Amino acid sequence: MYLTHLQLKNFRNYECLHLEPDAGLNLITGENAQGKTNLLEAIYLLATGRPLRAGREEELIRWGAEDATVYAHIHRERSLEVQVQIDLSRTQPRVVRVDGQTYRAALALGQFNVVVFSAMDMEIVRGQPADRRRYLDLEISMLSPTYVRALAGYRRALEQRNRLLKSIRESGGAITPSTIELLEAWDEQLVRYGSGVMVARERFISALRPLARQAHSELSEGREELDIRYAPSIEWVSPEREQVAECFRQHIQRVREEELRRGSTLIGPQRDDLLLFVDGKEARTYASQGQQRTAMLSLKRAEFELTLQERQEPPIVLLDDVMSDLDDLRRTQLLRMTLRGAQAFITATSAETFPQEILAASRMYRVQDGQIQLVSRP
Repeated sequence: MYLTHLQLKNFRNYECLHLEPDAGLNLITGENAQGKTNLLEAIYLLATGRPLRAGREEELIRWGAEDATVYAHIHRERSLEVQVQIDLSRTQPRVVRVDGQTYRAALALGQFNVVVFSAMDMEIVRGQPADRRRYLDLEISMLSPTYVRALAGYRRALEQRNRLLKSIRESGGAITPSTIELLEAWDEQLVRYGSGVMVARERFISALRPLARQAHSELSEGREELDIRYAPSIEWVSPEREQVAECFRQHIQRVREEELRRGSTLIGPQRDDLLLFVDGKEARTYASQGQQRTAMLSLKRAEFELTLQERQEPPIVLLDDVMSDLDDLRRTQLLRMTLRGAQAFITATSAETFPQEILAASRMYRVQDGQIQLVSRP
């Protein structure tokens, strides 16, 4: 899969952009704060529905403008070509269009896949459990529409159940028969959707694990071993949907009194974590910065391979100004993805850190103050 056209209107610092990138390598250079990352963020937004950087959605709209549009035409080898568009407004909710039809944002996910690596991705290794849950949700959502629906259903049930628990606590813990009936109804919604979320996470991590191990072995030249493990908030005997649902149901009953006392849901996918270990030690706490970076690169390599297996075509690769922070081995291994038929967008302040084979194969652009100029083509 690859972008054939990318159009931006009033997005970040781009007033107007119409880009027809190469189906292979696209090297984008420029000084800092000129718009390199903004270009990658537009692609990421279309693929995931989320901005690449944290912040309010209105910050995506160019200063002084009232709305913004991001559009891409995607060529897909295994299915029909598709057009994806997101319209942003300072006063109205975003509008997501797929082939001209309006969709809810969650249902538009997965039209095309990206693998991104930026400095912010290091939080997946060294950050909080919430960072890793967001990572899992995003990656699985791009591969599975079923997961998107289960996650949305779980979040709705969790919000309503927490609201009910809070109201019970604020009323002094008084529980009527109707309150019990309502709570049990939300329990079942939580179990129904939450078991689907947890099973999907377990399967995704199980599929990613051997790929990440292999990538890490190559990146560390066999000197280190990476392991990734799913850490759900409940225990189950078998990762089958019915078994997980029953275990979830039993755990809810066990913590019922404590949840009523605290006024919130204490177990479920919102308490899960993804654990990464380098040579048996948890990477977040014990790994060096270099080891954490290698673990992150390994995850990205594994994402690429898993998407290739699932989609039968490579995802689009986004590398945001990471080459200068890597040694020659890790730089070569990361660029290897881009030489396997994947479309790649690579940003850097200059082209000096890239090997000649990459430069020769790249369509090169220069970005300055929200304007992009074609420098050379392969």
